[in-house]
Amino acid sequence: MNIHEYQAKELLRRFGVPVPRGRVAWTPEEAEEVARDLGGSLWVVKAQIHAGGRGKAGGVRLARSLSEVRQHARDLLGRRLVTQQTGPEGRVVKRVYVEEGCAIAREFYLSAVVDRQTARVTLIASPEGGVDIEEVAARAPAKILKRAIDPATGFMPHHARELGFALGLSSQEV
Repeated sequence: MNIHEYQAKELLRRFGVPVPRGRVAWTPEEAEEVARDLGGSLWVVKAQIHAGGRGKAGGVRLARSLSEVRQHARDLLGRRLVTQQTGPEGRVVKRVYVEEGCAIAREFYLSAVVDRQTARVTLIASPEGGVDIEEVAARAPAKILKRAIDPATGFMPHHARELGFALGLSSQEV
């Protein structure tokens, strides 16, 4: 199943996971309106396509003014964004997600993927978050934790503790 970032964040929000506030926009004017409604002085304008690597391809941009939000949206909407996952044909950006900016103390990588070989959901985590998880895997494979989740028992508290400690969280944070 492919869903956009804004759809994933709405699902997370519904289940009580704290995520930055944001909304999808289809036009530069709507993007500026979203930023105005969010308030603040820093926003992130993100191209919404079904592919990773958007940041490296110029599809994630910081804006420090409402006019910058509008300009970034204008630059992204209708553009064919080419990433490692899209191939040379790229994908056309039809919508952007405008999100409030935030102070980032640490970044982690966490994903849940279906491993077809084991027929299980596998959690992949790394304390080196950001845009280059493939590079981390090649350079420092010990920094990548993979755990298959048994479908009979599901995600258990010991999985959370193991992931938390692998990410370098303190016992209070886990």
